[in-house]
Amino acid sequence: MPQQHLTRPLLEQLTLRWETWEAEATTTAKIIVRARLHLLFLLIRYGGLRLGEALGLNARQAIDTVTGMVHVPDPGGRDVLLPVSCMKHIRRILSLPEAESESFLHFDQGFVRKKFYAVAEGMGLAPGMAGPRAIRYARGLELLELHVPFNVVQAYLGQQKTSQIAEFLDFAGGEAKRIVQKSSAGRQQKGEENDNSFIGIITDIRTGMRAANVEVTTFSDLVITARCDVQQFMNAELHLNQVVTVSIDPEQIVLSTEKTSLALQGPVNATVASIHQDTAESFLILELSDGTRMNAVQETAHLARLRVRQGSRVYLSFPARAVSLSTD
Repeated sequence: MPQQHLTRPLLEQLTLRWETWEAEATTTAKIIVRARLHLLFLLIRYGGLRLGEALGLNARQAIDTVTGMVHVPDPGGRDVLLPVSCMKHIRRILSLPEAESESFLHFDQGFVRKKFYAVAEGMGLAPGMAGPRAIRYARGLELLELHVPFNVVQAYLGQQKTSQIAEFLDFAGGEAKRIVQKSSAGRQQKGEENDNSFIGIITDIRTGMRAANVEVTTFSDLVITARCDVQQFMNAELHLNQVVTVSIDPEQIVLSTEKTSLALQGPVNATVASIHQDTAESFLILELSDGTRMNAVQETAHLARLRVRQGSRVYLSFPARAVSLSTD
């Protein structure tokens, strides 16, 4: 399969290519224009800014050359800390007299995209891999690969809407989703995370007098609702589009061999990957259609009536009270 996105090595090569491209300018006019475009690239590549956000900055005011902090105004307002590795170039470019102008970074978006494509063409990269959005998302993937938590990457990229988060998760064939799921699976294997835990995004909240129902759509596309006390909900300061971890109590999972309509969540199709039984309880590992594994504890007598054994296809359901939420 051909490469769909900028990997970390390719991103580093492209960064060096931009430095060379700027240095190749032969006239004063080209030196200034290429420096301005290089600054835009650095803000997108290291700061994860949208092209429109970068073009709208007053560079001298928005970028603190001492700390490396960039203030991105609303909408999507946030403060982004740039790494030390790029600040020598940013300080150099902002030392130009032309950088005093509020319009130093103001370009036509179409012109900028053409220049981004032209620089990348020297490396043999397709335009779709090296445009501003592709570079911005490649930065997000780079941060995930460096084990930066997804909610931090989400804030870094200024993603406040479900559609924005979904677009990033689907980028490059779902690469971000795969990284997060792989990281979550690794933590489970090391015992760093509770069984039956899923990372997801809050997609709906309904509050009552005593309880709140919080709907979470996981990165494996399960829709799970957690019910919590109103006080717990208030203390957690939960909100839409927030990244959270949901955990399902294995002892409250209900198994059936037929797809029935219970007053519970689900049913979710699964296969019994393994089963360990004693006379009272049975401990099962269930594999979902996407390969995700869950644990369940059942009464042995109940499983005997269902004739469930290793390899059996089952349906699992659970109440909202069996689901706990964590924002860590």
